[in-house]
Amino acid sequence: MKKLLPFLLVPFVHAAPLSDEVIRNTAREIDEILLAGQKDQKITPMPVADDSTFVRRSYLNIIGRLPTAEEARSFLDSNDREKRADLIDTLVESPGMKSKLFNYWSDLLRVKTNSETSGLGWHVWLREAVETNMPYDKMVHAMLAANDHSANNPAAGYYLRDRGMLLDNISNTVQVFHGQQIGCAQCHDHPFDTTTQMEYYQLASFLAGTEYKFEGAREKIKEVIGVDVDMKNRMTGGGKINKKDKKSFQKQRAAMAKQKAEMNRKRNEAKDLSTIFRYHNRNALSDNPRKQLKLPEDYQYEDGKPGEAIEPQFLFGKKVKDVPPGKRREVFADWATSRDNKYFSKVVANRLWAYTFGYGVVPALDDWSNSPDPLYPELVDYLESAMKATNYDVQQYLRILYHTKLFQREVSHTEPTQGFAFDFNGPILRRMEAEELRDSFVTLASGNIDDNTNYALKESWDNYVESFQFVMNATPKQIREIDDAADKAELDRRRLQKETAEMRVALRKAQESGQTKRVQTINLKFKELREKASQKYRRASMSDTTSKAQAAVARRYSPKKSSHSPFQMRSSEIPAPQKGGTFVAEFGGSDRETPSSAHTEATVPQTLRLLNGTETAILLNKKGDFAKTVSKLETPEERLEQLFLSLYSSYPTKEEKIAFLPEVKTLSSTQAFARAMITSNRFLFVQ
Repeated sequence: MKKLLPFLLVPFVHAAPLSDEVIRNTAREIDEILLAGQKDQKITPMPVADDSTFVRRSYLNIIGRLPTAEEARSFLDSNDREKRADLIDTLVESPGMKSKLFNYWSDLLRVKTNSETSGLGWHVWLREAVETNMPYDKMVHAMLAANDHSANNPAAGYYLRDRGMLLDNISNTVQVFHGQQIGCAQCHDHPFDTTTQMEYYQLASFLAGTEYKFEGAREKIKEVIGVDVDMKNRMTGGGKINKKDKKSFQKQRAAMAKQKAEMNRKRNEAKDLSTIFRYHNRNALSDNPRKQLKLPEDYQYEDGKPGEAIEPQFLFGKKVKDVPPGKRREVFADWATSRDNKYFSKVVANRLWAYTFGYGVVPALDDWSNSPDPLYPELVDYLESAMKATNYDVQQYLRILYHTKLFQREVSHTEPTQGFAFDFNGPILRRMEAEELRDSFVTLASGNIDDNTNYALKESWDNYVESFQFVMNATPKQIREIDDAADKAELDRRRLQKETAEMRVALRKAQESGQTKRVQTINLKFKELREKASQKYRRASMSDTTSKAQAAVARRYSPKKSSHSPFQMRSSEIPAPQKGGTFVAEFGGSDRETPSSAHTEATVPQTLRLLNGTETAILLNKKGDFAKTVSKLETPEERLEQLFLSLYSSYPTKEEKIAFLPEVKTLSSTQAFARAMITSNRFLFVQ
């Protein structure tokens, strides 16, 4: 390892790309470690792939879409000896890489854009973190140490995602950031690991003070109703009542009754005003220093008693004691993201290796303790050192991996057996992920749209934050106006709900009795009700004050209409998880319920969708760029070449021309042939 260190210890300043020399030398050292291990085990590496395979793989692996025909042609026609290295560096700095990387992180972290308002804020925050290339350790620390309302700190979305599920959240946290499966220890000592139930609760105790409360709302209500800390003393007059002095006694008693009535009035007003802030607790985190985590009542081990309060303790690494109750989550975040943490750096380095090559050096990405030994342990250590040397700059770390010789090799002929170490004689053959497939269709139909940003998401979040700040700075008069409007809206909602329920009963009876005209009449009334309840109708009667406060008062603040049509945006620009029936959901896109839940398993509906789905229709109709370009070509040779460059990123060989030119003699036959190419394994798989 000594000879590797000079490349890893080059001073690094975040946001400035590493020099070509450092990148290539570090990549070369990775290849040498790999080759040395393969030589010892008599493993023969795959040969270097041809230009066509390389350019297609580079675009799909680095930026998550196919190259356009022009991009493929430009690379294939170039005679520059450095064209592969130059292409990698260009793609790493492109918007497309950030798009693909965001999909990866949001799947791993289970981001749900439309799950409460905090989900939208977390989506926007994470997108900006990827866009600005926030160092990985800083990004994770910001989430694990998050506090306050999500409008002030959207990284709080990480904990709010698992609101009320403290013990489950700690399991996911350790799985995602430390590669350990400790969930079993929530209920009993881990049967396949050394983690005990006591250790699980000790670690979870760092989050014991976590509450979903927003103290700012309580303070605002106190401000509006005029409650102060001296109210109790003023109620008693600051002293004891003199019962011997009858006149004085009656006066004090009357004063106390008046003050008590005033307090009751204020209490009722506070309860009424709380409706404005009723959803704020759902989007906020706070720390309760007095709160402790206790062992469950059925705890059965000798190292603790049922119901016993537990002090925080790290799961592995250095011991800690006397953790300040108000700093528990921050201390936890410091430990979880520390360079000295046993797993933090290694786990992310291994995850990104699997992200690049299809499989981890340590096979079990989420269960290191029970993973078989890697074939190249020295490589695991080196990758950890490389991650630290880049100061957790994910973009530069991936750039190193893309510059390895391994990234240029032909795919392995052997499929890795899940749960067993792999020799990496070449990258893994894999099917395109759902987002890659969809974004390739989008690119074929609309050209390079990597720069098309859905500004509606950030604008919606900014509008919510602005509304939140308006409410928190509103005058007592404005707060009361907002409350009156909220009360009226709630009454309208209940009235509408009742009318709708009654109409549904009437509609069902009319349908059952065959009263066609009655059914039509009720359906018309339904339409009127929907229009009455629409956003446009509600806003028409709003004052400036209530209009500004609306987003902050609502339970959910949904994103505005997208800046572009869905088929002119990358998947990363669309709220997730995508609904059932959409292309991404159909092809295995993540449901965001468990970390990294996306899959590439084939199904019959997928084949039918490729043959007859909306996406294929848009691609092949005359309005799409792909169809327009093909229709303008006059000869079969030109059409076949365009199809191969667009779908396979290659020129057709002599044999392919002989076999397929008859299939593209007419535009209609060309369209049918293109449909066949789209359903082929050569198109669907990343070689």
